Amino acid sequence: MTSATIDDKALLAAPQDAKAPASATLVSVARAHGLSPFAQMRKMIALRFGPGKIDQPEYYAYGLFHPDLTLEQKKEFVGITGSWKINCRLNPADLTVSRVFVSDKVMYTALLRQLGFSTTKTQGVASKTRNFGNTPALRDPAALQDFLTNQAQFPLFGKPCEGRGSVGSAMLAGIEDGQIVMGNGHRADLAGFCAEVFADYPEGFIFQTALTQHKALADVAGSAIGTMRVVTVRDTDTPRVLYTVWTIPSPDAMSDNFWQSGSMIAQVDENGQVGACKVGTGLEARMIDTHPVSGARFDSVRVPEWEKLQQMASEAHALFPEFGIIGWDIAITPDGPVIIEANDNSYHALWQLPEGRGILNPDFIPVFDKTAAKSQSILQGKIDMINIRKQAKKRKG
Repeated sequence: MTSATIDDKALLAAPQDAKAPASATLVSVARAHGLSPFAQMRKMIALRFGPGKIDQPEYYAYGLFHPDLTLEQKKEFVGITGSWKINCRLNPADLTVSRVFVSDKVMYTALLRQLGFSTTKTQGVASKTRNFGNTPALRDPAALQDFLTNQAQFPLFGKPCEGRGSVGSAMLAGIEDGQIVMGNGHRADLAGFCAEVFADYPEGFIFQTALTQHKALADVAGSAIGTMRVVTVRDTDTPRVLYTVWTIPSPDAMSDNFWQSGSMIAQVDENGQVGACKVGTGLEARMIDTHPVSGARFDSVRVPEWEKLQQMASEAHALFPEFGIIGWDIAITPDGPVIIEANDNSYHALWQLPEGRGILNPDFIPVFDKTAAKSQSILQGKIDMINIRKQAKKRKG
């Protein structure tokens, strides 16, 4: 084993903050699409102050310089801020007071399992302070090292108890010669890995049993789990699926987050049929019909257990009906769909990228409006009930 194959940092780092476009980018777009740098900057300013709050790096990442898109179509796209604003409108803070619990990967997963939903199994949690019932709480690096060496059942998937976007995640294949072996074949010193977990993620780090991908998906995209991002809305009394995309890992990645180089994201229609897939962003982006390794066509796949997947996401959302919108990461395994986690601030760019269309489109806007109105109605009902109780208490007094 050479030192070049042993990493100082084992866990997946966060992506670097996007930077304003370099002059070379402006020139490249001008040459490719006949849009002068001045015209690009003018469009970027218009979109930055538009409903989608698109910043300069996002303008290029989403390909909004493309002349086939009208200005009105470009205004339908949202950036990180615009996506957050949609979710805040549908999930008002005063109504969704349980969001802290929903974002707690350990507790929310335990609740789902207790209520009969298929979820990932937690084997242990690295935390200096918290307890987790029957799940081992690993208090320090030494306890974590002992757990990984003597108790853990590999393969494992590790991730921070708090956080988004696969930052800090790792697929763990096993222990060999005092080293932790990653799912992508990389290795790290075991003691150093354990110290890294506690140093970088003091809020806690969860270790769960790794899942196996359904054969129909594995035959196309490989064995690494590529989850379905299923977004549900509560625009009536019963939550339902709004859209789904398939996030597909790069062949050498340990998770399926799109910001990792080579990762892909594919369309999934209302019938579960997989469509075209996007890889890359900006000038490097392209739509592909076949997987770069297997050569299999993406449109040869209909998502297995499609009806069960939709039912599971909708019923899980109904556990917390005060939320107007939730994004679910769900794996499709040989035993059916398995919920990995819930996101109260789903990143809608995941839908925009393969669709080439903004989320603030004429099909979705009425859904968002109806959901927001329903959320406000529920909130007002709670406020009215509190006031009624206060008045009743005053009368008794």
